[in-house]
Amino acid sequence: MPRQFKVTVNGREYDVSVLELTAGQAAQFPTPTAAMAVASAGSATSAAPAAAAAAPRPAAAAAAGAGDELAGMGGVVVEVCVKVGQAVAVGDRLLVLEAMKMKSPVMATRAGQVTRVLVAPGDPVEGGQPLVTIA
Repeated sequence: MPRQFKVTVNGREYDVSVLELTAGQAAQFPTPTAAMAVASAGSATSAAPAAAAAAPRPAAAAAAGAGDELAGMGGVVVEVCVKVGQAVAVGDRLLVLEAMKMKSPVMATRAGQVTRVLVAPGDPVEGGQPLVTIA
């Protein structure tokens, strides 16, 4: 059952409906429509003002390969802590992501040598997007 929320973006209020998924359900996202952005006064507005007010959209996530460390959430890269050629151990900090003013470190889940750094500070990323490759 969808839950109703009131969200304020850049001073404009929107009524939104959110469907909560359980652990076994797959997420299915509808295509954005004008009906998805409804002002609190009840009048429909175009989706463009809401999209324009949002942060820049991340580039489409590339397919993950063997050795790729992935973003656990969407956000913006604040700091890259490794360089190509650097040796890392499990638990070493690779980079820092920021989402909703909270900074979250991305740690290595495998040991090896960094062969690619796919992001730079300031880059927006999506959850599941490859960030660093470790071989």
